[in-house]
Parts: sequence; C-alpha cells; structure tokens
Amino acid sequence: MTEDAAFYARALHRLDRVAIVLGAGVSIVFLIVEGWRAGLAAAVMAAASVYNLRRLKGIAAAIHPEAKPRTISAVLVGVRYLLLGGICFVIIKYFEVSFLAIFAGLLVSVAAVLVEMVYELLFIR
Repeated sequence: MTEDAAFYARALHRLDRVAIVLGAGVSIVFLIVEGWRAGLAAAVMAAASVYNLRRLKGIAAAIHPEAKPRTISAVLVGVRYLLLGGICFVIIKYFEVSFLAIFAGLLVSVAAVLVEMVYELLFIR
C-alpha cells in the first residue's frame, strides 16, 4: 500500500468512527432534551446517515480505475433515497417527532466529514 493509499484509508476509518460518535451524541442530546421518541428518531436517522456514507464510499471505490468491476445502479441509489424519505415521513407523521431531531440525525455524516476536514487541516502535516 502506498503512503497516499494508507493516508486515505486512515482518513476513511476516522470518518466512520467520528460519524458513529456524533450519531450517538446527537441521539443522547435529543433523548435528554425532547424525550425517548426524539432520541430514537435521531438514532435511526444517524444510523441511516452512517449507512449512506458507507454506501457512498463503496460507490467511490467502485469507480476507481484499479477496482474490480461492479455494477452500480442509479435506480438502486435513487430507491435508497426514496426509502429514506419515506422513513422520515413516517417518523414525522405517525410518531410525532420533531423535524429537528430527524434533520440532526441525517446531518451526522456531513458533520463527520467537516470534523475530518478540520482534523486534517490542524493535525496532519
């Protein structure tokens, strides 16, 4: 493994860990502030966000020129987002959870990427 490949592998591993920690933190905050339903909704959406992050990393790895060929269906990617939207609708409509808890859970992967960017800017030479 080249030094660049090792660097990116470590960054992706950190990204997963940061996303899981942020997801747990968001869930705990909403559990304390708004109750168990909001905490559970934030946890479910954070898990969906981490899962989506991992699938996006898999898509990015599949388009690498040296990767073994895999079929990536745009339809399946679209269905995943439709399913996620449906889950959000059901949670908001039938479980009466605040939109903020769901939105915070969904933004866990974005926050993890931002934390990783700041970490690399400050600590990686």
